[in-house]
Amino acid sequence: MKLLSHLLALAIGIGLYTATAAPADVIDTPPWQPVGKYTYPDIRESSGIVASRQFEGIYWTLNDSGNPASLYATKLNGELIQEIAVKGSGNFDWEALGIDEKNQLWIGEIGNNSRLRFDLKVVVVAEPNPFTETEAEVIASYPYRYPNENVDAEGLFIVEGIPYIVSKERERAVLYRFLTLQTDTKQTLERVGEFAGAKFVTGAGVSEDGTRLAVCTYDALWVYHGAVGDLGKMIQSTPWSLPHSFYGEAICFDGDDLVLTNEARDIYAVPQFWYEKERTLPPTNTQSATDLLPKTVVHGGTVQAESYRAEGIDIGGSHVAFTPKTAGEMGFLTVPIEAPYRDVYEIRAVLTRGQAYAHVQLSVNDTAVGTPYDCYSPESIAGTLISFGIAPLNAGENQMMLSIVGKASEATGSKIGIDSFQVLHASPFVKRYTVLGPFPKTDVDRVDELLGSESQLDLEKTYAGIDGKAVRWQEATARGDGYLDLRRNLDPTPMTVGYTLVYVHAPKATDSVMLIGSDDEIAVWLNGTEVHRKSINAGATVDADAVSCQLKVGWNTVLCQKIDNGWSWGLYLRFTDADGVLRYATHPVE
Repeated sequence: MKLLSHLLALAIGIGLYTATAAPADVIDTPPWQPVGKYTYPDIRESSGIVASRQFEGIYWTLNDSGNPASLYATKLNGELIQEIAVKGSGNFDWEALGIDEKNQLWIGEIGNNSRLRFDLKVVVVAEPNPFTETEAEVIASYPYRYPNENVDAEGLFIVEGIPYIVSKERERAVLYRFLTLQTDTKQTLERVGEFAGAKFVTGAGVSEDGTRLAVCTYDALWVYHGAVGDLGKMIQSTPWSLPHSFYGEAICFDGDDLVLTNEARDIYAVPQFWYEKERTLPPTNTQSATDLLPKTVVHGGTVQAESYRAEGIDIGGSHVAFTPKTAGEMGFLTVPIEAPYRDVYEIRAVLTRGQAYAHVQLSVNDTAVGTPYDCYSPESIAGTLISFGIAPLNAGENQMMLSIVGKASEATGSKIGIDSFQVLHASPFVKRYTVLGPFPKTDVDRVDELLGSESQLDLEKTYAGIDGKAVRWQEATARGDGYLDLRRNLDPTPMTVGYTLVYVHAPKATDSVMLIGSDDEIAVWLNGTEVHRKSINAGATVDADAVSCQLKVGWNTVLCQKIDNGWSWGLYLRFTDADGVLRYATHPVE
């Protein structure tokens, strides 16, 4: 499985701290920040998680393929209590973990990335005592096959002693169940139905009372709910749904709250009220306003760290609260923010809303960005992500100002509550390319010899691709978010190579930074000189790599070699362009 990297932005992920102490049994973290992290080195990737029903505060997790056959008992903060060696089963591709009313743990040997596995099974162990035991013996093994087609799966849960499996498919999620339990006898699963909404599911969990079923993906979670006993109907109902930036791998219920883990070993807790109200979860990669409080300059008011619970919002964490000295008085606070390069950026803030909150205007370096935002709400709401707009920033420190510019007629005060900030590159992506391929990966050196310098580019030439098929340069368009999907344009098989070409026009010699996000391996030539090469087997992340370069006057040639290692295949590409003068084209014409 590919390790999906976190979305990179100009943002520093920093934990939030509360100004007032929370009860000892309350996790003092908002739901969009990790409550913990697995630090035990052998927990390399949490692919399944369940909350123990007999040992309070214990959460079980496991690794996926290529790791020891072990279960790990941890606290919610990720601290290891015990590693339990599982005897009687290896770990070829463990992808899920379930628990039943008998306190048995069900391990899903259900990973099937190739769709060619025929040794899929679910194995069972009695839940060990994590404080006194170090081993658990497999007490039952249930091999299975799918009824019609062999699929991949990463979701497993148990209802009334029966295992249910959720497929991991790009265009859908299908629920399957065991009809009977026959030890060591391969069974054909029954297809229960297809989920409404959810697809490409990476984890699943069911509430203890059976009235809620949660599934997660890399960027969202869904909670289906209904009467006990008809899961087929439940998964076709309208779920509560929340997009997120967790890159979720596993999910379970803890009472009616949710716990999620990801490939980066983070642990998140989402309260029941939060997902029931479908509150948007702001991104995790933001810069804490509380951390910047010592550098914050205040005019016309007072500022302090204030817990969300003090505002009547039952979550952990805190924000920076700015209050004018006099009711109705205008005021502002200034915060320094850093930019790595001179460029245009989208400026965002995560704000608190409520009855006592004002209209807020954001400015950068004494220039207003966008329009004021009204933070009034009849109900107190934390974590509202607001995009104020796009502004040029200098490399290094810039001054960001939040000003009170009025309030709603219903508002009872003029506060500002800031959780965090986010600053994202906003220079335009390359949208049109010329592409060539696919070629066998074994032909990389030969093709590099043909295409590796500017003088050798011949857009009219025909080449021998995979199986000798003739391939020529063709135009391709990136998606609206800037991602060029080469699987759509070049129809590859795994372990193939393709090329992308674009021309960049600069009105004068310009120092710039090439921002690249690649899935999978990539090499880049600028005007015939190799400037970047990276071996990676992961999904593309926007602006993951930054390459300082100089663009010459006129047209510059940017040639990318892209190797596909399976699954998705493509890239993001843009150059920093603070003055908005660069032009992109598929042919160098004036």
